[in-house]
Amino acid sequence: MERKIYLFGFLVSFLCFACTKSDMEYENDYEKSYKAWRSFKKSSNNSYRYVVSGATWAGAAWETAITVSRGEVTGRNFSYTVFGDIPMPAVGWSLETAQSILDSLSKRYQGDIGHLPSADSLLKVLTWREQKPYLNDPKHRGGAPIWTLDQVYEEAKNNWLKKRDNADTFFKVDNKGMISSCGYWEHGCMDDCFRGISIKKIEAL
Repeated sequence: MERKIYLFGFLVSFLCFACTKSDMEYENDYEKSYKAWRSFKKSSNNSYRYVVSGATWAGAAWETAITVSRGEVTGRNFSYTVFGDIPMPAVGWSLETAQSILDSLSKRYQGDIGHLPSADSLLKVLTWREQKPYLNDPKHRGGAPIWTLDQVYEEAKNNWLKKRDNADTFFKVDNKGMISSCGYWEHGCMDDCFRGISIKKIEAL
């Protein structure tokens, strides 16, 4: 009798555990995407490049290219694609285009340019590059975190896709089944509210 009671209790506990609702949004889609990532990771020998994009309502947009070699981040390149409503030229930023931005700002502030940087200083903000072992330079701001895609998927699972009563959650997989957009937007937030990641491109090296 005691054995039957024990088995019954075990089955009840197991069924209750199995029926526990997940605290993760898009769980099935995530698992499919994670499988696609594992396949790509194997086929690329865990060496790839991915591009993270971002934007703000204030007239700026940017991209960060992260290079990973055999599972280790080896490079990070950053560029504003739009700055002060001025798009980056097809050939990239230069001292001349940086100066044109300063000239535009000078007109906006009616010649009060004492607080504006030099063209050379602005150029170092508009675009920069880092290579191992000099990654995560504190002088460089605005770039995406130095993460591998393994870390991106971990962050998606443990943070961005958690169920929240006060937010809308997003998950898209336009990169051959891998993450292209993942994160959440809190209710009532008006400007620059997305918390997560937008990946424009993933390619093998």
